[in-house]
Amino acid sequence: MLRNLFARLKAVSHRGDGQPYAPILIPFLITSIALGVLAWRSYQLSLRMENGANTVAVQYAGYAAEITARRVDSAIRAELFRAAEEWQQTERKTPAPTFELLQTWINANEWIVSAIYVPDADPINSIYVSEITSKAEEDKPRITREFFTASGTVRYSYDPDRLLAKMSQTIRQQPFVKIDSPSLLNIQPRADVALVRNTKPGYSVKRGAFSYVTPLSAPFGNYAIQALVQTSYIGSGWENQRLISVLVSLVALMLTAVGALMTLRGLRKERETMKLRGALIANVSHELRTPLSMIRLGAETLKRGAKLKANERQEIEDQILREVLHLSHLVENVLDVARIQHNASRAMAFTPVQPRELITMLITTYESWIRSKGFTVTTHIDEAVEAQYWDRESVSRALLNLIDNAIKYSAEDKTLDVILRQSEEAIIVEVRDHGIGIAQKDLEKIFDPYFRAQFSDTQTRRGAGLGLTLVQQILASHGGRVEVESELGKGSTFRLLFPRLKPEEAAAVPGLVHAPQTF
Repeated sequence: MLRNLFARLKAVSHRGDGQPYAPILIPFLITSIALGVLAWRSYQLSLRMENGANTVAVQYAGYAAEITARRVDSAIRAELFRAAEEWQQTERKTPAPTFELLQTWINANEWIVSAIYVPDADPINSIYVSEITSKAEEDKPRITREFFTASGTVRYSYDPDRLLAKMSQTIRQQPFVKIDSPSLLNIQPRADVALVRNTKPGYSVKRGAFSYVTPLSAPFGNYAIQALVQTSYIGSGWENQRLISVLVSLVALMLTAVGALMTLRGLRKERETMKLRGALIANVSHELRTPLSMIRLGAETLKRGAKLKANERQEIEDQILREVLHLSHLVENVLDVARIQHNASRAMAFTPVQPRELITMLITTYESWIRSKGFTVTTHIDEAVEAQYWDRESVSRALLNLIDNAIKYSAEDKTLDVILRQSEEAIIVEVRDHGIGIAQKDLEKIFDPYFRAQFSDTQTRRGAGLGLTLVQQILASHGGRVEVESELGKGSTFRLLFPRLKPEEAAAVPGLVHAPQTF
């Protein structure tokens, strides 16, 4: 079954272009299944731990309530016995108890409300003492108790609330003692114990806590000890172990998915890069083959053409020179591509250059090649532009790349405009064509390596998407930038902006001359 599943995934993970994704999808699926199994197991263990903790919490609440109730019962009996023993000690010291002695005994035990002493020898001379109480206190329930002494009987009434208030320290005492040990379970008092009245005994859940109620012994049957164990002690809300295990598993799965997506994206970009490199090799091979064939044919014609006329010989020599220039330009671009791919550096020789002379010489040198493509170049040069410190070869290559792009992406109108002008801050060189233009969505990407704007005939146009990257890096090495304006169907204008440097300012920036740059 798993073999069939993997086979289907492998079949689905291949796109139409034959690019496999199975090496990523299958390990991701296996990892996801493993994480799912771990998450399920973690959830089950968390559920068992939570149920076990709840059981322990309920048992501890019951234990705390039972133990505390027994302690309170014992403390009440001890207090009653202590009061009786105290009166008997007083009676032994005085053969005939008086009103003052009984009053002192009641005051010493503030929970006693009233008492009467009846001597066995003369019951008529009984002594009665009672504290002054308000109407509200008279309506409170009282408990009557009596005990026999050596000379009589003492019967007294007491307030159970007062007596139980005296037991507050016993009620607050926890049945467990805190143990701090790294090798043992840290058990701490966690039950909230309180005295309640008229509460149903037994186990219940209230206000997010486990409650257990144990009544006191008679005559305190209306009173009970309640022990509460908060659920927060064993994990609730964000501390709930089940929720934590599920969240951690989801985070792990999400991180795995993000990693798989990033890997797929990296593989896709790598495939695209390899495809573009293959296209570059194919284009370079084609571009090299064409000028080499023309040079070879021209050379053979000159060698065998003893009867060639002077104008025919001149035309063949011009064609050979044109193809040699084209071949030289192509080789330089290929070398620059190799430098970009290997992050190699190239020393740039900054020397005084007259921009108008550079542009004129470049157009003159490549005029034959430009005309062979059916194009004409019109120059608009501002004669006031002063000499600048440029790397002549790099700037010439950047300008030639723009002219080459303009030729490749032009339509019926085969005219180009090269403009040289200056502003207060920059020397501006523009190359304007009337070609097919560039879509707005592609303008931000055209300077990325290997990117080519999508047209209906993109694949038939030579190039590998590196010319504009070279132009941008050449301008960056000169401290300038490239701007572009384009509209589909109306052409494009590429603008090279070099920082303007007057000759007298060159001495202030000696690092410009012969400074190694990377592009």
